[in-house]
Amino acid sequence: MMRDMGPPPAESMVYEELTSLYRKERSSNSLSEIRHDFYPSLAEMITRTQREYEKALTQDPDSIVCEGLNQRRKKMMDIAQRIIDDRMVKIASMALKGGVGYGNSFERLTAEERTLYQRILESFRSHREVLPQLRRRDFRIAEFSTETSPAPPEPAVNAVDEEMPVHEEPVEEPPDEEMDAGPLPDAEPAEVCDALIDDDEKDNLVIRILQDLPTFSGPYRDYTLRKEDIVLMPRSLAEALISRDAAVEVKPRS
Repeated sequence: MMRDMGPPPAESMVYEELTSLYRKERSSNSLSEIRHDFYPSLAEMITRTQREYEKALTQDPDSIVCEGLNQRRKKMMDIAQRIIDDRMVKIASMALKGGVGYGNSFERLTAEERTLYQRILESFRSHREVLPQLRRRDFRIAEFSTETSPAPPEPAVNAVDEEMPVHEEPVEEPPDEEMDAGPLPDAEPAEVCDALIDDDEKDNLVIRILQDLPTFSGPYRDYTLRKEDIVLMPRSLAEALISRDAAVEVKPRS
């Protein structure tokens, strides 16, 4: 778990920046360009949004402003986790290739991600060292346990006398070139990414606003609504407005 997130970000991250990054990350097999203070900026945005939500809770927990902030903070955490997971997969792929000699570019890695890359790289390199031990006559496969990590096999006593003769073929060195992270499992094209971000918006309602409302945040956008406006919005927000007599559903004519 990362504790020190470094200095505060020079410029605050906004929700639209996060969703834009998510679209780019999901539409490419390579790491997307990202601000180097991404993790401190994300931490600051999460804290800021949480404080806004808690303030709204103390003022009027039943207000549409409070409901909108609650939905936005949940969606923000979901999108942020998807970005981090996608980048972890790509970084692991880079480290695997780096472990067998391929060159990698680190320009798009944050400081936190460089640390992750180095740890994975060291694990891969350590695992590759198992090959010489396979030549021991007394080599035994370590029993795998889901509770604790298996310990690496101990080298045999008098290993020189116990080695099996092996004919070693020359190994062709991989080219020293920059590699892309490789295909991402179940990566979606760009047009599908919008649907992933807006998946909740598939369940919408058309409503007519009955009174002027203060600007409030929804899970995907901010709303500034006036009396008699007709708007399409996520069902949960629409029903919250309807329950407060601030809007009525507009049903299509049959």
